[in-house]
Amino acid sequence: MQVRRLVWTSLVVALLSVSVANAEELTEAELAERREEAAQRYERGVQAYQEGRHKDAIELFLEADTLSPSSALSFNIARAYEKIKDSSNALRWYRDYLRREPDAEDAEAVNELIEHYEQVLEQKGVQQVTVLSEPDGATVRLDGRPVGVTPWTGDLAPGQHEVALSLRGYVDTERGFTLEADQAQDMILRLVPANDAAPAPPPASAPAPASSPRSSSTPTDAGPSEPESIGVLTYVVLGAGAATLATAGGFELARRSAEQDAEDAGTQIEYADALDSMESHQTTARVLAGAGAGLALAGGVLLVLDLTSGAGTSTARQAPARLSASAACSSADCLVSLRGRF
Repeated sequence: MQVRRLVWTSLVVALLSVSVANAEELTEAELAERREEAAQRYERGVQAYQEGRHKDAIELFLEADTLSPSSALSFNIARAYEKIKDSSNALRWYRDYLRREPDAEDAEAVNELIEHYEQVLEQKGVQQVTVLSEPDGATVRLDGRPVGVTPWTGDLAPGQHEVALSLRGYVDTERGFTLEADQAQDMILRLVPANDAAPAPPPASAPAPASSPRSSSTPTDAGPSEPESIGVLTYVVLGAGAATLATAGGFELARRSAEQDAEDAGTQIEYADALDSMESHQTTARVLAGAGAGLALAGGVLLVLDLTSGAGTSTARQAPARLSASAACSSADCLVSLRGRF
């Protein structure tokens, strides 16, 4: 069975129409410019398809669909993916075609194509899921891993999964679902504006601890005490630990900023760039935090030894404890080694 047509003629009408939502946001001049750009890309896509340059046709049809979305373009994109034997994307865009035009005249024939490609994916051990949100543009986390923004489509192993959506100004939404092995699935989540959500009760403030003023009867030393000896190495190690932890904090702030950029990304390319930056800052922050903690631990040990040796006898001061410390870090953890003679 074959669908007997490519939707060329109906697409011309679609490219010349603009939705009411877009009309409210764009000026008449901007609308005319978008219509002209979409029509140009459509015509170039038709020529590329007829010449057998199907990848070029896909790219041009996708650009036209971004400027002026239509079910006709979804159909043509699916047909072009069929030509290059891309079963997953052919299924994706045939499903999108019927999602946009459920009462299409050729719906029965397209459903047969969808069933065929669902069987192809089933044989590969995966199935397709599409995550949609109202409104679009929400960051999608699938099984705890960020994968893109809505509308998002991907192939997963059948079974239990968890999807979470987040969008600035809306309440984070999570939902579990079961993906069947033989049938593609749509997940449609309606986001609730943050202003409509019930405000959380403010946390109860703990009472401030009562200060205990120093009693006038507290005994004090009658004479001056001997100064405690703290070595230069102790100051150096403690200072290095503090500086490393502060730097780790800076990278953590940068990671959070990159994560926010990923959530606000309007395109998959911007999202991928922000995600790479977030992961890089996260790895650096973890390495520095581990190194800083190791240095702080070593400095604490040195400080205790210095204070202990300073409070001992003159013989102990003549033979102070000897301590050597070393630290090594990887992206996963840090190891601090202490050796000494006491």
